[in-house]
Amino acid sequence: MDESGISNKLFDDLTPQAEIFRSKLIEDFHLLDSLDVQGQSDAPKYYSKDLADTLHLQKMMLDNPAGLVKFQVYSSKAEVSKVSKADRRKNRVRNKNSKNPPLNMWAHFVLESSVFQNFMLLLILANSIALGIQSEVSGNGSPSLAGLKQALDIFDYCSLFLFMVEIILKWIDDFISFWKNGWNIFDFFVTVGSFVPEIIVLTVGDLKELRVIVSNLRVFRILRSLKMVSRFQQARLIALAITKAFKAMTFIMLLLLLFAYIFAIAGVIFFDSYTRSDREDLQYKDSFSTITRALITLFQLFTLDQWYKVLMDMWKVADRFFTTFYLMLWICIGSFIFRNIFVGIMVNNFQSIRNDLFDEVKGHEETRQIARNAEKFNEELTKQDQKLKARRMTIIANQQLLAEAAQAGRQEQPHGSTRTDDISTFGAETDRRSSEDSIGRCPRMYV
Repeated sequence: MDESGISNKLFDDLTPQAEIFRSKLIEDFHLLDSLDVQGQSDAPKYYSKDLADTLHLQKMMLDNPAGLVKFQVYSSKAEVSKVSKADRRKNRVRNKNSKNPPLNMWAHFVLESSVFQNFMLLLILANSIALGIQSEVSGNGSPSLAGLKQALDIFDYCSLFLFMVEIILKWIDDFISFWKNGWNIFDFFVTVGSFVPEIIVLTVGDLKELRVIVSNLRVFRILRSLKMVSRFQQARLIALAITKAFKAMTFIMLLLLLFAYIFAIAGVIFFDSYTRSDREDLQYKDSFSTITRALITLFQLFTLDQWYKVLMDMWKVADRFFTTFYLMLWICIGSFIFRNIFVGIMVNNFQSIRNDLFDEVKGHEETRQIARNAEKFNEELTKQDQKLKARRMTIIANQQLLAEAAQAGRQEQPHGSTRTDDISTFGAETDRRSSEDSIGRCPRMYV
């Protein structure tokens, strides 16, 4: 079997899906345009990162507009993270060939649109205000407020329905990623928790025994106001810093509790005479009567709340030197050392999260810049296509003129075959040059 037969057999073995994929590659990247007259092609001389530079792009279009471009392969997680979810979905062959976008792409577009995000933010603000008004008028039985109460209830039900629609859209967009985001989980439980009292009323009825439970559950509706935290980057930064700081302060809190427990036991033992004193002018007599009261007193001293009054009151009975040493030592350890440690950890976590947020914003800005460069690149390609089409039309017109001239030459000189052959040869040469001029539109970038 010769080489052509083997090649045909290989292409015959392709599945219909593979054939479609191969055809789309040839069509989208204009691979046939990069071939020369002999059917050969040079290796790619440019890379996809070169297209982002405007000056380099213009030089490429002037020097070698038919050159192939080698697209960079994402080889690390850092590079893959720069590609958005929408870009990956757009570049899928199934989505490119579909007439209508998939449902998950539509849901992602709706969720990321500024109109939808601003609408949900206004809805959260309005719902928070409505909940405050409901708490004021709920206990008022005036008949004039009946219409207002009904309007507030209807608005609350509509808001709850829209919050649930938002969650469903997030499920359609990416169900697995939804549960990997802590803010989404918080929104889900707050929204679903708002349905619980309404479901109880609809299923069981308005029983007197359940009114207290339902009214207490409805109090948690105010947690929906915390949805605003996830809408602002600075609010998320503060919340994440506090959460991360509490995780970092776990062992420090245990150490502080250990010190407080030791000081509480020592205070109960050493200030027993102060606790059992018969004097009636002692204001903090029961401060060290039990370990629980001693821990509460130590927390009060930790905040430096009325520590001097406690010291003066204990001087009336207990030893002044030991009492002063005890209180000053606890204030130095608790209020000065541990408090500064807490502040340092909080500041450190704020700085760390701020750097992460800065990197995230920088990545988004780079993505938007690449999208703008790709749009300019596509506009330039469109202009080049129009110029090439105009040149093709000119060449076709010239070929028609040459053909008419050749026909006229045959009629005038029936024995002038040499002249006709020269004209035909010139026409073939013109066809070859026109095919070379039409070579090479660089592949479009899909962003």
